[in-house]
Amino acid sequence: MVISMRKSVFLKLQFFLCSVLLCVSVVSAADARWGHGLLWEISKPGMATSYLFGTVHSEDPEVVQLAPPVQQAFNRSGSVILEIKMDMNAMIYSSTAMLMTDGRTLSGVIGPSLYKKTAQAIQSRGIPELVLERMKPWAAAIILSVPPPKTGMLLDLVLYQQAQEAGKQLHGLETIQEQLDIFDSMAESDQIQLLRDAVDNLDKIDRMNAEVLVLYKRRDLAGMLALNERYMKDGDPAVSRDLEQRLIIDRNRTMVERMQPHLQAGNAFVAVGALHLPGDQGARPARLYGEAGLLIALFVIPVPAFAGTGSGGNP
Repeated sequence: MVISMRKSVFLKLQFFLCSVLLCVSVVSAADARWGHGLLWEISKPGMATSYLFGTVHSEDPEVVQLAPPVQQAFNRSGSVILEIKMDMNAMIYSSTAMLMTDGRTLSGVIGPSLYKKTAQAIQSRGIPELVLERMKPWAAAIILSVPPPKTGMLLDLVLYQQAQEAGKQLHGLETIQEQLDIFDSMAESDQIQLLRDAVDNLDKIDRMNAEVLVLYKRRDLAGMLALNERYMKDGDPAVSRDLEQRLIIDRNRTMVERMQPHLQAGNAFVAVGALHLPGDQGARPARLYGEAGLLIALFVIPVPAFAGTGSGGNP
């Protein structure tokens, strides 16, 4: 029961990172080369071929069933690099870090009015009020911002488990602590605003998640960014700007730097959230690697189109 609860909280966190990324991203998708497609082949002379794959935190069967080119790239890679290693230590840390341990309660922190609305809203997510009372404001926002997992088999977890079963080397570009510190280090007033935005826009959240999934199946990164621009107007601008810096710009540069040893070694399959790829601040190799003086001779080649789920386009 405890393990199941920790896994549920952990999966909600991973789904939420993708949702917040969509809601606060304001980067440009002007470069059409990066507006479509999810899988890129990365190579240069003297370096074994690697792959960069854009993921979405979804358990939809059409998403977790990898398209043939993606599965083939995964199979022939010797190492798999994800945003984080989704192991038991990460699950335990995430479930405990989301709770207040200083004796305070959520109702005392956010006030009776917002707490009442939060308690009513979170019933649809299956969270008991006893647990809600111990949650940090940003943690309650996470729960409200994602649908409850049904199978628990998100795409990221599927990749992690496939890599384990195949005996591949597994690496994380970040730690779970680094991811959670993005929220934990926010001013408490900003955490409360994040929760208020989630409560006030609850009816739009499920609709947004569904639209993201449709666009992802179409491999339409530009469309996902356009969707973001529409939905971000509903949130607090100051909080959005702060999260944009923490969640997108800073993390993109960190992930690009940490990819380098794996790409230099070659034969790597790197999987990060699809919305980390496009835009002027994205983790797309052609821009950041060159500007940072890293792998200047890098070639990024779209994998040929295939007939996936009927959505067409590059995988």
